[in-house]
Amino acid sequence: MLIETTSDLIRSYSAVTLTDGREACEAVLINDNALVISADTLALFRRAGDCCNELAGGFLRSLNFSDGVTLEAPFIDEHRAGYVGLTNNAVLLIGLNDVRMYLNKADALRNQNCIGELSLAQDTSH
Repeated sequence: MLIETTSDLIRSYSAVTLTDGREACEAVLINDNALVISADTLALFRRAGDCCNELAGGFLRSLNFSDGVTLEAPFIDEHRAGYVGLTNNAVLLIGLNDVRMYLNKADALRNQNCIGELSLAQDTSH
């Protein structure tokens, strides 16, 4: 019997509508946190579904994209391991401690011109 294993850091993802009515994509990470990608923001939540419920209290932190960077639905084009190809050619690299955003695959491959970074560290004060 073969055991299937994967190195994907994203367990699943789906389209969601945020509480303010904006479209987004919620990616559930292997640690059960949710990474939410919208047209101009990347946000981290404690659990899947917290982004659609203001009373859940699961918001941890967010990163607003720099001027001129805008994504379009469905936001995620492809993913494998820690690589996430986004719409408009942008790329996320998910590591154990953070998520970094790049304008394109070449910059991500060379770890150059990072346009934003979001910590994945757990906030234990709550």
